[in-house]
Amino acid sequence: MSFHGILDGPWVDQYHSMQSSMTTLWQQQFHPRRLRARPARTLVFIVVACFFFITLLSRSGEPPVNYWLKYPSYPPSRERPEDSPMVFPGRHALDRNETLLHSLQKSSPSFHLLIPTSRKSSSLCRSLTSAMILNYPPPTLINYGKAHPEGSTEYASMVDRIAGIYNYLAYSSQIKDTDLVLVLDPQDIFFQLPPEVLIQRYQNLLRENNAKLLEKYGTVTVDRPYRTEAQETIQKYSQRVMFAASKECFPGLEMDAGCVTVPQSSLPPDAYGWKTDTHPQGHLNRPRWLKPGAVIGQAADLKMLYAEVLRFVHQHRNARGDYLAMTQIFGRQEYVRELERRNTANGFKEWLYTLIGISDASNITGATPPRLEHGTRYEYGIGVDYESRLFFNMRNAKMDVEWLHYNNVTKTSGVQMEHGVPREKRLLIPTDITTENIGNPFVQPKFGKDEWPNPPFNATLDKLPDPRNHTWHNIPLLTNTHSASVPALLHLDGDHAVLDKWWSEMWYQPWARALLRKYMRTPNGFDASQSALLGGQEWWDMRGGKGGIWTDKGEWLAYTEVCGSYDKELFADELGPYGKENGEDADEPVYNKFGNVIKGKEN
Repeated sequence: MSFHGILDGPWVDQYHSMQSSMTTLWQQQFHPRRLRARPARTLVFIVVACFFFITLLSRSGEPPVNYWLKYPSYPPSRERPEDSPMVFPGRHALDRNETLLHSLQKSSPSFHLLIPTSRKSSSLCRSLTSAMILNYPPPTLINYGKAHPEGSTEYASMVDRIAGIYNYLAYSSQIKDTDLVLVLDPQDIFFQLPPEVLIQRYQNLLRENNAKLLEKYGTVTVDRPYRTEAQETIQKYSQRVMFAASKECFPGLEMDAGCVTVPQSSLPPDAYGWKTDTHPQGHLNRPRWLKPGAVIGQAADLKMLYAEVLRFVHQHRNARGDYLAMTQIFGRQEYVRELERRNTANGFKEWLYTLIGISDASNITGATPPRLEHGTRYEYGIGVDYESRLFFNMRNAKMDVEWLHYNNVTKTSGVQMEHGVPREKRLLIPTDITTENIGNPFVQPKFGKDEWPNPPFNATLDKLPDPRNHTWHNIPLLTNTHSASVPALLHLDGDHAVLDKWWSEMWYQPWARALLRKYMRTPNGFDASQSALLGGQEWWDMRGGKGGIWTDKGEWLAYTEVCGSYDKELFADELGPYGKENGEDADEPVYNKFGNVIKGKEN
């Protein structure tokens, strides 16, 4: 048999089969990654192809629309609210023999508190009393005493209220565009912390949020005709006005941008556990939507905003038209911002960030597209206080809070576990409300021998706890356990059954009468006026005044004229109306700070 014949024999198939098996074994042993080479190359090819495809799409077609210009977005004032010199660490002082220049003007902006209401009530007086105890500027009541025609509707009253706020912001000689203004609901507002804390937190929030908005939206260069510098570069979008936050959106707007497109809450996605944002009752929602019960901002921004709200409520006959208007204004602002962001975003980054779940895009595809008119402003610098640093809104949030004494470490270290907060941490008193920063609220002011405090010092009426044992660390402070915030003021919107209970829980109880009297006798003469002119905040509002309330007509009302008949709701101490307390007009002795009888007879 020939050699070629042997190769053609039956054992050749077995030989080739064994050779093939050995080759496969060798490849697996020494080249284990070769089998995955093709899928890896395919994945790389897909990613590169997608990148070029997206880049090609983003560069094709008509030039992009500049939504910042199409819908005017330039802020009404070049002054950034967060940079405004509002709070100073100390007081300026002059000797009483020195004189102030007649031409000297207050260098720092003023701070105004506006409350729209046509009549007095116990709820209003609780707001006024707590504001005075904490040394807020004398409130200005909008439309106070204004009679409504018989048969006037709730809608007409609402329009009148919004018009009153706008007219005061726009036409009052007392307000400058750079002044800071706090506008509050006339019902169910309790102040908890001093104005210095509120203002500093407001400015800090703007700084934090605007740094994020700068990174998200970038800057824009605008022309400045008739100026030395022809152009300037500014941040595209920023926050300038801060509203309270709510756990629910305005009812009936499920597909509106005001409910869909507004940003998500800054609280963690599981702040209330695994049912966060999904519980049907809504009390496990993170606060995300705008609530108009409390708003703070510069006068120029609020004036522009309330002008738009007034235009809206004239066009829509809804009794809650201001709430509806502000919800939709906020939604359209965020809708236009998202259009501009997508317009300038990098296509590949947009695709990649969406793929891996870190996109900061707002949801505009899930909202009914709003009607946008060229040349109409939709940018109002609106932001929402998600974490209750400034404002706490009680609706659907009554179970989120605790009254904490921060010196009780056992309670503060376990309270978040009691509320089901997933990532617990020890709650500490915020550094901005320590005695070192804002003083002790129970220390009485000092007077010289020749000064006569008004009201005169009374050992019974002015009794306060020993400030060595009562500081911000060991008085009850309402705390949002989910955000670890101690809000500056509370809006008890929702369950009115808790109003009396929560008022009795406020830290200034049961000493509200004595603390109010302490406020009334704090300096309001030379020291306060010269400090205000030199930049201090003893007079937040340059009209001055202690112990009363201004109206938008420039009238001065004594505290007793508005709140004198609500002593039971305010003090619950059985001492009678404020200013006519038991013993004030009798023979009970009244002492000055030095223990000398200045009224009545000593027993």
